[in-house]
Amino acid sequence: MLRRAILAMVAVVAAAVLAQTASADPTNARSSLQVTAICGGQQVQVVVNGNGKFNAAHVIGSTATFVPTAFNLVASFTPPGGPTQSDINTNAKQNQKGTVTCDIPEALNTVTFPDGSTFSLSGTVTGFFTPTNGR
Repeated sequence: MLRRAILAMVAVVAAAVLAQTASADPTNARSSLQVTAICGGQQVQVVVNGNGKFNAAHVIGSTATFVPTAFNLVASFTPPGGPTQSDINTNAKQNQKGTVTCDIPEALNTVTFPDGSTFSLSGTVTGFFTPTNGR
């Protein structure tokens, strides 16, 4: 039940992000989620489309993509006046080589809705950029 509520909130956050920005096609997709990450000390805006575990993230303003190989993420939703509900999601592929770990800071990935509820995403994602010099 909690997982479904958080997934529903991810969809709502994606819609809110889309309503606030006008960008390239990946950010306008129906099931997209825009995320701010810190990779190697550099802030990167990415957009993830779809509901798969290891969907690639498109780097906004670039032709590069970030392909995740492992993640440890916490998605949290706090309704107005209610307790925070969180979902921890971890997964990793075998034989990871040539990867970089990106931080997903909660402070940069929190959305407050008009009704006062909030959604946040935080944690780390490990993977690699393609093309390798595309960032």
